[in-house]
Amino acid sequence: MTEQDFHAWATAYIEAQSQADHINEKHPMWWPIGKFFDLQREHPEDCWRAILAVLDLQPSEKVLGMLAAGPLEDLIEDHGEQFIERIEIEARRRSDFRSLLRGVWKSSTLEIWARVERACEAAT
Repeated sequence: MTEQDFHAWATAYIEAQSQADHINEKHPMWWPIGKFFDLQREHPEDCWRAILAVLDLQPSEKVLGMLAAGPLEDLIEDHGEQFIERIEIEARRRSDFRSLLRGVWKSSTLEIWARVERACEAAT
């Protein structure tokens, strides 16, 4: 996927989640939400890049809550070991990422979750 593809996905995700009370799997705006579900297991790198692309667009708190409790939480649950170092780096670099990370519910292994909790408190 190109940077333009990620930007389009992120923009559509924000629009869809901003209307989340009104859409489901059959709604035409569902695709950016469903894309996370479709790619999570086999293409976690794409999901990671899309999560950061959404965050870069500075969406509303509502959208950030959905991003944390959905795609980021799933990424940590399914691929925590693969991504924990990058998660820690982003948390040290970006206060908005730390804030996003605080919206994730406990998941993954105890070791990974302990690192997530420390990352939430990381200072730049």
